[in-house]
Amino acid sequence: MLIRYKCKGMGLNCPFVVIGETLEEVVKKALEHVRENHADDFNSLDSPTEIERMEKALAQSTRIVAE
Repeated sequence: MLIRYKCKGMGLNCPFVVIGETLEEVVKKALEHVRENHADDFNSLDSPTEIERMEKALAQSTRIVAE
């Protein structure tokens, strides 16, 4: 089973896609991308609460894809 995240799934005009074997792996890579490339599109991602909220949103935006 593979899991995919697309920035477009979060409403962003960005071609970024990450595919991984675990939800944790995909969310980690997606969060890194969001922090590096979309800091202006979201409120501050500095506090643990805000990071946790973003991780949940990213996880909800993932999809299971065929291998």
